[in-house]
Order: sequence, then C-alpha cells, then structure tokens
Amino acid sequence: MDASKKNNITVLFFKCLFGPRLIKVYASSGRNAVTYLPSGAEKLGDGFLKLMNWSIQLGIYTSPFVIWILHKKNFFCYDGIHSLMRFTAICTFLCASSLTARAFGRLNNPHYIKFINHLEVARVENKPDMKKSLSQHDFDFSAWPVDYDAKEIDKDSDKPRTFVDEESKTRSITEIAKILPCRILGYMVAHSIGIHLLYPGTIIQHFIESHLIDGRSRLIEDLQGERHKLVTRDGNAIDCISVDRRGRPQHSNGDFLVICCEGNAGFYEVGMIGTPLEAGYSVLGWNHPGFGGSSGKPFPRQDQNAVDIVIQFALNKLNFPAERIIIYGWSIGGFTASWAAMNYPNVKAVMLDATFDHVLPLAANVMPASWNSIVATTVKYNLNLNVAEQLIKYNGPVVLFRRMRDEVIALEPGTLSTNRGNDLLIKLLKFRYPQIIDSTTIPTLQLWLNADASEREKMIRKHEVVNSPCPSLLKQYIKENSNSFPMLIGQNWTEKQKSQMAIFLANRYMVDYDSTHCTPLPAEMFRSPQEIGSETDLVTISDFEVITAQ
Repeated sequence: MDASKKNNITVLFFKCLFGPRLIKVYASSGRNAVTYLPSGAEKLGDGFLKLMNWSIQLGIYTSPFVIWILHKKNFFCYDGIHSLMRFTAICTFLCASSLTARAFGRLNNPHYIKFINHLEVARVENKPDMKKSLSQHDFDFSAWPVDYDAKEIDKDSDKPRTFVDEESKTRSITEIAKILPCRILGYMVAHSIGIHLLYPGTIIQHFIESHLIDGRSRLIEDLQGERHKLVTRDGNAIDCISVDRRGRPQHSNGDFLVICCEGNAGFYEVGMIGTPLEAGYSVLGWNHPGFGGSSGKPFPRQDQNAVDIVIQFALNKLNFPAERIIIYGWSIGGFTASWAAMNYPNVKAVMLDATFDHVLPLAANVMPASWNSIVATTVKYNLNLNVAEQLIKYNGPVVLFRRMRDEVIALEPGTLSTNRGNDLLIKLLKFRYPQIIDSTTIPTLQLWLNADASEREKMIRKHEVVNSPCPSLLKQYIKENSNSFPMLIGQNWTEKQKSQMAIFLANRYMVDYDSTHCTPLPAEMFRSPQEIGSETDLVTISDFEVITAQ
C-alpha cells in the first residue's frame, strides 16, 4: 500500500472517529427513504457511548444527591479520591475503545463513507445546492452546517432587546447576608434538577427519539419542510424547521407565517405545529435549547435568545414581513411567545394556547408548603417566566385559548376557576382597559370565567351582551383617540355598562375549548384574531359557543 493511500485511509478513519451519527436518507424523486443500518461494531460502540452520556446527564440532574452520597461514603478522603480516579480511568478507556470500534465499523460501511465525504464537501464549499443535497440526510444536528448566525444581523437594525426581570432594590449588607444562602441554594436547585422538572422534555427526549425521527421525516418528506441551524447571541445552536407555502394556491393562508413556541415537553417534530399546518399556514417550528438538536438549556435568557434568532431568520432569510407573522405559543411556550411579541410589536397577532400568567403559583402548588421560600427564590432569580408582564407590552391583536378541563395549568386539575389562564386574561384586560376592568367589574368577570354554559346564558341575558353597543363604542373611541393601549374608554360609565363591556371583551380575547391540556387544537379554531373595534366585531349568540374536543 503506497503512502498516499495510507494517508487517505488515516484521514478517513479520523473522519469516521469524530463524524456524526447517520440516521437515515430521506425519500426524494425516484428514491425511497433508506434507514441507515450500522454494523455490529458501530452499534456496540455507539450504544456504550450513549449509556455513558445518559449516566453523566443523570449525574448532573441529581448532583446534590450524588455529592451527598459520596460524602457519606467517605469518597472525598485520600483513599476515596484514589478510587474515583481509578473508576474515571476505566470509564475513559472504555469510551476510547468504543470510539475506536465505532470508527472501524463506519470505515467498513460504504453508506457512511459516502455520507461523510458528502458532508465534508458541503462544509468546505458551503453552497446552497450542496446544503440542499445534504438536507436529504438525517444525522446528528451538531454537525449540521450553520444557516444563520446572530452575528449576521445588521447592526443598524439590531435594536436593544427588552427584558422584563424582577426589579432589584438597594439592600443593606445584613439583608444580603440573610438572602444569600437561599439565593445560592436556589441557583443550585435550578441548575441541577429544577430546570429538568420545569422542562421534562430535556429528559423525555431520550425515550422518544424514534418518534422524533418519524415526525421530522414526515415534515421533510411529505410537507417539503427544510431543516435549519441557527446560532444565537449566546452561542447556542437552535434546531428549527420551516414549511413555506407561499405561492401554493391550495393553501389560502400560505402567505402568513406561524412561528410556533412549544411547551415544556413539546418538540416541533411531534408538537403543536400540526394545527397551523392543517389550517394551511406557512410554519416555522423550533426546539427549546436542550431539546432535540438544539444545544444549551431552556433557562429564560437562553430561551429568549432562541426565539429572537428564529424571528430574525424569518424576517431576514425567509423574507416574511413582520405584518405577516403570527406568534403562536402553547403552555410554557407562552413565555417566549409573549417576549417575542414585546420585542417585535409589528407582528400580525399573538395566539396563546393553555398558557398561564406566571410560573410561580404553579410551581408552588406542586411543592410542599415548607419549601415555599426556596421555590419563590429559585423562580424569581433563575426561572422567572413572567408571561403577563411581557404580554401587556404588546399592542396588537391577542387571543387566548383556554382548555376547560386543563389538568396542568389549573391549581386544581380540571377545575375551571383555578385555571391560571383566567389570571392572564384579567391582567391583560386590566392593563388594556383600566377604566372598565376595576374592582367593580372583576368579580363579574371572575363569575363569567368560572361559569358553565347555562350560567353564562343567564349572565348574557342579565347584562344584555347580545346586540349590545360594545363594538360601536369601541370603534367610536378608537376613531376619536387611537387604538393604542391602555384605552381610557369607560370613564363615567355605570357599573352595568362596565360589566357588559367586560363580558364582551373577555369573550373577544378568550376562546374556550372543552378539552384537556395536551389535546391538539382543532384547525378550525386556529383563526388569527382581529383588532378590537374592527368591522367584524358583531355580537351574536353564536359568539359564546364552546367547541368540544372530538
């Protein structure tokens, strides 16, 4: 064997050693989908490396308990440290052996050799046609070429982002000393097990990988979706997918892009993206940091940077104008959706499904009462998901979908009166219409939100909401003033007039769906909200109907 051939084999070996895992080759014209079948050596090596990765992740999740156990077993003394070092050396040797076995397995697999050479060419040439050809493969997302980087954002148009954090006040040294231990403990809890309890998808994904692969295949093969890799301001790689339906006559809503913000166990492969797709919209789905192919962890600032780069990509690369973008958030995705709306006020509308006002009441509700202090501190300084505070800073159309049998964001599962979506609505309306939603009308509004169909019918008759002058009053106010919030309509109104308008507004802003938390929203319900006071604001009895899950 000559020297050049030996060098080629050596280079190829190292490519196989550190190359990404190949999963499948997608179907295309004249070619069926092919699931990649690794050899025995590759499968064995990859399996052990996965086991080690899961073990490390589990150790990180439970690090406070692991450290405590190691301390109890005297592993921090001289002999204990020696044993830990020996154990680490054995694991390192096994990992190196697994990597080598995997590399030799790949080296003898012609399908992998073809793929790795294709990937190398795509990285070097970085041409659109090469990326398009590479997109016919499903492989580890860490090796995916970058499609858009936050560094590419035009500095002239890159305005500072708005963040709504807890206000800090000047504290004395004594006060700081009192809260410091709790702050440190809260940080440790949040960065070990807390973030994974709040976002269980970071753990669940290891057990549903095959479903994610199948969902991704459907989006790419059946719906002509394109996968993208975006890099955020803090360096995380965000895994997202776009289905562009502009120019397709069969999709009447294709000129509008719906950006989907998933829940705490949702992925674009198997999540809420199905509803706007079925409704005929163009769609851009993305995974939280730490979900699917996205790197990082879903802490608030990382999540905000993630949705920021997604919207920049939609504006600057997909070339959708803000006026044709709808932000759609489900459950905990309401946090990133509301942040996006706050920072991109020109988007067409915001639609929030099964969302809460703030995460603290929900977190405290599932923890022992004796932990309230540490839960409050952990949330306030590490996991401050303040949906309502962000949403009120958006001036455009908003609709809230409330699940009437919600078992997740209700403090008492399935109990309508404890659904935190009620609190989100009240806070939004109180900010937008301060003269109407006040101490005299909030009790009426709460009665309306807690009422069943028969009770609502009585309230509609009592307050004469059907055929009421509410739409015309709003139109007149907007004509004489503006449609910006807060609106001061309602000054010097009677309590009856205010109550009538409060019920009208609640019905306009919130749509009830008789289902549980995770039931997909029907496509027929997915309609972009209109501006309050628009010509379509006509009050009829059919406006108060509830859609039941099929």
